[in-house]
Amino acid sequence: MKKILIVWCAAIVFTACTDFDLEDQTIKVIQLPGYVAFANTGGTIAAINRTVAETSTTAQNLRIEVATGSLSDVTVTYSFSGTAVLGTDFTVTTPGGTATATGGTIVIRRNQTPAGTTDFDFVNLGIRAVADGVDDGDKSLTITLVSATNADGKMFAVGRGAPGSTIYLRSASVNFTDVD
Repeated sequence: MKKILIVWCAAIVFTACTDFDLEDQTIKVIQLPGYVAFANTGGTIAAINRTVAETSTTAQNLRIEVATGSLSDVTVTYSFSGTAVLGTDFTVTTPGGTATATGGTIVIRRNQTPAGTTDFDFVNLGIRAVADGVDDGDKSLTITLVSATNADGKMFAVGRGAPGSTIYLRSASVNFTDVD
């Protein structure tokens, strides 16, 4: 008898429910494309432009984040341009990735942000100046995010901004001042 009463009550509850779809409430849900970008202090979209003496031993950590999240690790491809030369003027720390004279890759691990933070999934691309002992003038380096794909094959946009408009935080600059 208890089972019949429970089934009867459940049937009444389910038949009395009203369907409250978002569309019925005139609320539209639009899926935004995923993106990968450099992150700036305080979340601003101002250009990242750092200057460091070539004798500095402190790495310039450029944070690259997947602000929209991903269900798997994201591999980001980037390029180098400017007058600074990899191995001569600077070195790169690329967790899970590679670096060559023209650029490289870096991996943003899902749910494994540095220092155990609970922020967006991100990784730090470390740029460290090299003291070369040569009076060769100041050097510049621009790192540009080229593409991003997660382990499931999903492509992410690079930089912040709508396609066809200004794209922010797609590149970052580090200038090395010569001290010789």
